[in-house]
Amino acid sequence: MPKSSRTVYSVRNLVTSFLSQGLSVILKFVTRTVFIHTLGKSYLGINGLFADILTMLSLAELGLDTAITYRLYKPLADKDNDRLRVLMKFYRYAYFIIGLAIIVFGLVLIPFLPFLVKDYDSLLGLNLNPVIIFLLYLFNSASSYLFFAYKGAIIRAAQKNYIVTVVTMITSIILQLVQIAVLILFNDFTLYVVVAIVFSVITNFVNSVIAKKMYPDVFTRTSDKLDTKEIKDIFKDLGAVFVSKVNSVVLKATDNIVLSAFIGIDYVGLYSNYLMIYTAIRSFLISIYTATKASMGDLFAKSDVETKHNFFNLMNYITIILYGTSAVCVAVVTNEFINVWVGEEYLIAMPFPVLVGIEILFMGFKQNLNQIRNISGLFRQMWMRPLIGTIINLGVSIALVNFIGIFGVIIGTISADLLANFLIDPKIIYKNGFEGKYKVSEYYKHNVRYMIELTLIGILDYLFCSYVCVGMGWLSVILHGFVCMVSVPLYMLLVYKNSDEAKYIFSKIKNILKKRTAKNA
Repeated sequence: MPKSSRTVYSVRNLVTSFLSQGLSVILKFVTRTVFIHTLGKSYLGINGLFADILTMLSLAELGLDTAITYRLYKPLADKDNDRLRVLMKFYRYAYFIIGLAIIVFGLVLIPFLPFLVKDYDSLLGLNLNPVIIFLLYLFNSASSYLFFAYKGAIIRAAQKNYIVTVVTMITSIILQLVQIAVLILFNDFTLYVVVAIVFSVITNFVNSVIAKKMYPDVFTRTSDKLDTKEIKDIFKDLGAVFVSKVNSVVLKATDNIVLSAFIGIDYVGLYSNYLMIYTAIRSFLISIYTATKASMGDLFAKSDVETKHNFFNLMNYITIILYGTSAVCVAVVTNEFINVWVGEEYLIAMPFPVLVGIEILFMGFKQNLNQIRNISGLFRQMWMRPLIGTIINLGVSIALVNFIGIFGVIIGTISADLLANFLIDPKIIYKNGFEGKYKVSEYYKHNVRYMIELTLIGILDYLFCSYVCVGMGWLSVILHGFVCMVSVPLYMLLVYKNSDEAKYIFSKIKNILKKRTAKNA
């Protein structure tokens, strides 16, 4: 693909992703507000718990989407419709089997629901049948695999993910509006879930129609099949991808399950508000990395080790600015935001927001390291690390939850990110990606310094927000949020203004301004 085309697609994907995420976040907050005021924290807990159980079941997908999408790139570039037809046929059958497997595993879980929900009997007092609700969530999860979803892979492989994003954005907006109407008019949780299922099927159907129109020859019937050797190769790739996927799912999806089993469903409801903020930030920031992944891959494929290392340092610096800003904002302002938004009864005491902020920072390190690992092709060198992270997360969470409650669950996730990702991944990248030409100790030294500086900035911001413009409702939240959003980037750009990374950023900003000035002249 020409460099200009990659840039255009990256920009389109990024812009549509930002718009989609922005609208989605706003509507989700509105929907969550109506949900809390109409149904309450117990229903909120059920929603979070069952969604996470089904997220765990989605591991049955094994990373098939990643493995198949990778194989679509070349035949798309070569316009080899015969090859595309065979791959999509295999993909369709595989997804159908996965959907059936999710249903079977979900049905097997039903007898264990009382053990996963500590106060299971109290749900019956809410005029709610937990089994029926779980079956609805189960069907919603399986429907993505049973109906049409596989066709969207060819759009993503063609670097046109912005099309899928626009469709998802439109259907998501309509879904949120319909769910709000259902909550206000009927106050019915079951109907709320049914609406989500209907729109999930509609979204996949619309994407499938678009894919069929874009590639009509690909979705015609064929008697050809993938040969046995290639199927074996696909499953070999799945092995490496699956281990990584287990780790990413377990790190977050098990939090609500552990909370529900050891503390109670109401705490799941409290945690879900913080998790929604965490997820919104994560979605925004990851979209930046996703939109630029193809360009980064092209750079790494053509560059020498020094260029790769310099680029890695640049991305690490940008990661600190983006995720460090988010971490400080969450640590300082989240409880004030939730208190003004839904009330004091939905707060979790300090230092919980601080722990969530730390988790966001380590999520940033992990995202940057994962991106570099993926574009460098370092899959098998890291296959043990996700297993280690999973064991640490579950072990620490379960060990601490009985002693310090919900704080133990977050500490489990942070411990996994610190001991598995932050300590192991850089060593592998420096050894294999940079061919041992640079010392990994420099990476740790820089980031430890960054973390100390972020801590000091966070403390100063917290003191400011505790004494200046307090008790003014949303005005206080906006002002304090603005202070936190500005403090980290300002510090990082001014203090490190003579670094290669800051100079590169300043040069890019100058180039953009020059082009704007020349265009308007």
